[in-house]
Amino acid sequence: MDLAGFAAEMRALAGRAESGLARDCAGAAARELLAALEVTTPVRTGALRASERIFSVAGGGPVAVAIVGSDLIYARFRNEGGTITVKRAKVLGTPAVGFFGKSVTQAGSHYMERGEGMALGPIQAACTSIVADFLHL
Repeated sequence: MDLAGFAAEMRALAGRAESGLARDCAGAAARELLAALEVTTPVRTGALRASERIFSVAGGGPVAVAIVGSDLIYARFRNEGGTITVKRAKVLGTPAVGFFGKSVTQAGSHYMERGEGMALGPIQAACTSIVADFLHL
């Protein structure tokens, strides 16, 4: 048994893990979350769903972070809820959908949290596969 060779392989493996394993897993997790959001995002016109993307995947060593979501102001309101108050017009609304007065309050649908819950299993499977492929000597 070549212990020196084995030790050298383990050091090389640790170096490769340090340089990109967490980032690879974060990227896979981001793709799985984005796929789950395809199912949970409320669709009226499709603009909200179309705006969702992976903004970044960064990190190294044992920690990496992926930023996934939408840059639409409406996304936060749709997810968390809140009150919209009229600023320029006399009332909120349109003739097609009706008028709501000077403000309207909407309960959040919490679609992001539902998407995260739906993505947990696929994220675990993707990361397990990445680590298994990585550890294959």
